[in-house]
Amino acid sequence: MNAQIGDILWQEDFNDLDNWIIEQGNGNWGWGNGELQYYSPNNVRIDAIPGEPNNNALVITAKQETGSSIVDQWGNPLQYTSGRLNTKSTVSVKYGVIETRVRVPNLDLGGWPAVWLLGTSNYGWPRKGEIDMMEMGHGKWFRDLHDAHNGGNNQDNSTVNQMIGANAIFFSEDAINPQNPQGTASLSWDPDDNFCRPYYNYSNPFSDRFLTYRTYWDANSLRFTVIDEGTEHELYTEDFQIDSASYEFQNPFYFIANLAIGGAFTDAYNLGDPSTGQPISMTFPAEMYVDYIKVMEWNGQGEVHLGPPNGQFGTFGLYTDSTEVDDQLIPTISSEIYVWEGTLVPSNIPAYEGENVLSWQTNSTGWFGAGIMSIQPLNMFDFGAGNIKFRIKIPANVTFKIGIIDAWGNQNYVEFPANQTAYGLVRDGEWGQASIPVADIRGTLIDLRMLSYAFVILEEQGANCQFALDDIYWEGGPAASINDAYVRSLNLKNYPNPASQHTTISYTLPQSMEVELQVYDLNGQLVQTLVNERQNAGNHEIRWDTQSHPSGLYFYSLKTQKGIATQKCSIQR
Repeated sequence: MNAQIGDILWQEDFNDLDNWIIEQGNGNWGWGNGELQYYSPNNVRIDAIPGEPNNNALVITAKQETGSSIVDQWGNPLQYTSGRLNTKSTVSVKYGVIETRVRVPNLDLGGWPAVWLLGTSNYGWPRKGEIDMMEMGHGKWFRDLHDAHNGGNNQDNSTVNQMIGANAIFFSEDAINPQNPQGTASLSWDPDDNFCRPYYNYSNPFSDRFLTYRTYWDANSLRFTVIDEGTEHELYTEDFQIDSASYEFQNPFYFIANLAIGGAFTDAYNLGDPSTGQPISMTFPAEMYVDYIKVMEWNGQGEVHLGPPNGQFGTFGLYTDSTEVDDQLIPTISSEIYVWEGTLVPSNIPAYEGENVLSWQTNSTGWFGAGIMSIQPLNMFDFGAGNIKFRIKIPANVTFKIGIIDAWGNQNYVEFPANQTAYGLVRDGEWGQASIPVADIRGTLIDLRMLSYAFVILEEQGANCQFALDDIYWEGGPAASINDAYVRSLNLKNYPNPASQHTTISYTLPQSMEVELQVYDLNGQLVQTLVNERQNAGNHEIRWDTQSHPSGLYFYSLKTQKGIATQKCSIQR
């Protein structure tokens, strides 16, 4: 199997946290699991690994502490703090061998460490998908269920420090039932003990020592293993086969690392209800070390994207048939059109243009809301000086709002008051057009690099009406010649990234042409010209020796007569 592992595509050695977003707070009902901690940036740091000189790691510390800001979402005091961080808008991966080396503290009882991934999509959980590379702290019922295999003794006596598991979660209509209304399908849900094989070690428990975890992932399968003292142990009887029901795993994911305390996963009690489990007995402070995370090619597959999604350009269509656009969302393919909480029902107003229209009747619920959600986050940052345009046919006496929502949950709206002309919209019983400057609708918190809903309509005063929307698009982005499909087709990338001694830059030319490949530093100063010649069509690679350049972020640019592609490379030592 190892012979199929290819080049390192990306590696995080935790010499800094530039690729990570440190989270803060308690989340919705304890991050959805009844966890007991408050995540604080004070509990996350970079530090040297004890006994390993010149080798740094991410250190997450769980503490028993209180304070005026250490509260749940209702303001009730919490007794514990810990750390959690993610790469949602900085690093995403699709396929490859993902490897991490982790050391956990003594978890008994209540610790729940994990290194895992969530899908980048704007769908809610579990439809976005989840890949749990490693997690510990499982409840006794789970440890006992599987302890006849993979190092277990079949005596139902393992501790949380003696068992390691992995999991993958996705949405399945077949999994929907009264006890599971979300349709959560989990690989580790194996009540007949046929498939799930967590790894046990009684003589040498896993706390306070490093183990290496791997996820082998391609378009067709997922495989989880743990490497303990040089031996690789499977965590399932066979690879999980990805199909149309688990298509979530054919999309990009981002990384998360955290050390949770208590909650439904463990034998400890849940947030707000001490009767649901045992008291926390884990010794505090408790420290979890993550030495590195790296992504390698697997079966010739593996992609790593640094930074937010590629930016859109020109005119971008959200819902239009005939407006000329450079790119657009396609309902059910790249977007979903949602009515919120059943506040609208279909109506029969004819389309303004083409055959498709969003035509609705209010449902007497006292408000209504609907929006167009991009399945993957949209980067509309370069439209800051542009406009959102749409056609609407709605009675003049209805006050409504148009807004946008980013992938972090921030939202902002502009108002269209009743019986007034706003943003050019004239309401005379016919179709009218509005043009909203993006500068007005983005507000102060909206992240235009990471949009979930690029168009929302909201009414909050209980008006009953029939209305329709059509021809919705953003305009005023950068010229397509700068960042168009041709530039993306050049497939410019490098590996490894970060680089230490050298990196290989690869690209694809559609035809024979003059090319120039140059490297620049953060100040825009030319560092080195790697290629300046005419090259044939096809795939090309050039090695850049980086050992003579200081650590930091660099940009490399491929210039052709049809466009310029630019990517980032980090040098770390």
